[in-house]
Amino acid sequence: MNPLAFGVMGVGRMGAQHCRYFTAAPSVYQLVAVCDTDPERVRVVAEPYGVQGYTDADRFLATPDMELVIIATRSLDHARNAKAALAAGKTVLLEKPIGVTDADYELLKELDHAYPSQLFFCHNHRFEPAFANAQAIVAEGVLGTVQVVHLCKHHDFMRRNDWQMRLDAGGGQLSVWGPHLLDQGLQLLGAPVREVTSYLRRILTPGDADDHVKITLIGENDVAVEIEISNSVALPGSYCTIYGDRGTLRYGQDQKTIHLKYLDPAFRWTAAVARLGTASGSPMSADQDLPWIEEQRAVTPDVNMWAQVEIELARHLHNTLRHHIPFPVKNSDALEVARITGLVKQQNRQFNWVQ
Repeated sequence: MNPLAFGVMGVGRMGAQHCRYFTAAPSVYQLVAVCDTDPERVRVVAEPYGVQGYTDADRFLATPDMELVIIATRSLDHARNAKAALAAGKTVLLEKPIGVTDADYELLKELDHAYPSQLFFCHNHRFEPAFANAQAIVAEGVLGTVQVVHLCKHHDFMRRNDWQMRLDAGGGQLSVWGPHLLDQGLQLLGAPVREVTSYLRRILTPGDADDHVKITLIGENDVAVEIEISNSVALPGSYCTIYGDRGTLRYGQDQKTIHLKYLDPAFRWTAAVARLGTASGSPMSADQDLPWIEEQRAVTPDVNMWAQVEIELARHLHNTLRHHIPFPVKNSDALEVARITGLVKQQNRQFNWVQ
């Protein structure tokens, strides 16, 4: 097998993780070079893999046998770095947030048009096992027609103080976890977005960025997706809850078990009316003793979610580049996430967003 030669630009936490998981199958991927502005970081990552390390991006991009570049630099550099790598003839996998500013969004739309089949976006949490299981359950139809989706990423209650809580570095939870939950929410919405409302807060962080995010999406199908991301919740709620007109699904932040309660598929509603002047003490419900089915389903596969999203990302990208199987994350999906993020920023002008 001819392994796919790749390099990683930006070898901080996420860049180093991409190196680790993409090299797990040497016959599939071969790391050939890394690049970072920090010479020590370059040395620490390059030496164990026995590859060339660079602090100069132009020299890195000139590596002749490097087909793929994974870009995991600082958020504000993502779109610009993608442009340079594509111009150098490389295929690009771009970390989220794919862009921070309106100018980034416009540039990425241009690049998507100019370099068809060469630009890919890293919405790897599309591949969380629990999320995939939930999608399959919705497709089964046991919940009926989906009405409302809640997605909540509740982190530890903390005063997060790294660069990702600084707006001048492109930080804030809207950029950190917003892309993941927006991507999942759009998949569950199942229709174009008609309406976006939001509020953002800075509650605990000593930085100037948002550490509490609330976004509501309304689809053209009238389905509502409510997204919450926070470092300020001391009693975390469920990660995912889906309300259908025949039942409910939910799973927790640990993403290990899906709790289901739904009506027996054979059950059909009988005709009923809502009456005026019902006497006190009369039943408030038109139905008694509904035939509920309640289940606890273990999430499958039973694996480390953080590792699985990387493994699946690498597998899908290789299938696309070597076997021409369509990549599950459409560029239009990722660009829609960026568009909605821009709308949320417009609705929250109390923050000094980078222009």
